[in-house]
Amino acid sequence: MKFYTINTNNYIEDLQAPDWVEVLTDVEDLGDPVRSSRKDKILCPFADEDSVYVDASKVHLLNDQFLELSKEILSKEHFFVMQHPHEHSYLEECAEYVQNGWVDEQTLYRYSCEAKNLGYDFGKHFSPLCTILWRKAGMQRFNQEWWKWYQRGGVRDQLSFSTALQMTGTKFETLPSVSVINRFSDAHPDGVWWKNRQGDYKYYESKDPSHTVNLLSSVTGLSLLRYRTLDVVLKDENLNYYTKRMIGKVSGYTWVDGDLKLTASKSVKFQ
Repeated sequence: MKFYTINTNNYIEDLQAPDWVEVLTDVEDLGDPVRSSRKDKILCPFADEDSVYVDASKVHLLNDQFLELSKEILSKEHFFVMQHPHEHSYLEECAEYVQNGWVDEQTLYRYSCEAKNLGYDFGKHFSPLCTILWRKAGMQRFNQEWWKWYQRGGVRDQLSFSTALQMTGTKFETLPSVSVINRFSDAHPDGVWWKNRQGDYKYYESKDPSHTVNLLSSVTGLSLLRYRTLDVVLKDENLNYYTKRMIGKVSGYTWVDGDLKLTASKSVKFQ
């Protein structure tokens, strides 16, 4: 079992990686440090063996409990990936990209048209958390497909991951990320897991994603009425509220009167 992370251009200055995590720093220069860091994450230089990729911003939180969890996960038959706490639909994912200036509307439109032409089922879109990836040996076909779609869909890697997952028919298991992370760290709304550097880049001007969502709705055939959160994500001033509300929904908390309230005691074990 190989554990690895990628720290290009000393992105995390005080990395604090455990000695059992291999740190890759010498990667192909693709002209963009974010994209350069993604290539070995996606294609995985250790594809002939079971491997665990961890984002550089999170490796200081790894411990013996994480080692045991990884052994448990990789003993299962299929690929395992955590579900993102936001549980985004396809339209919600694209809306967030435009809202944050990560990907532009034209790129998302071209991407969606190509995916549609190749038979992607947008209604079955899966929202992954790619911070940690537990991969079984021999997943080269999935990795190659993910890289192909990543090069078409902007700098974020979630859309391309989900597209590759469906296009290759890769069998996988999943659980809500909060329940998995809480087995070795603290992923509650104010937990240490969220308190580090992440997603702090911008490629385009931030825009109200309303036009993008309506455009992509016509491409994908997804009805705006199906998604209970789109009324919130389309309002710039409410995005932070939306994000915390969705994290709370998964972890057993609810956003009430400006504060997170515990509404249910949840403990989900990997099975």
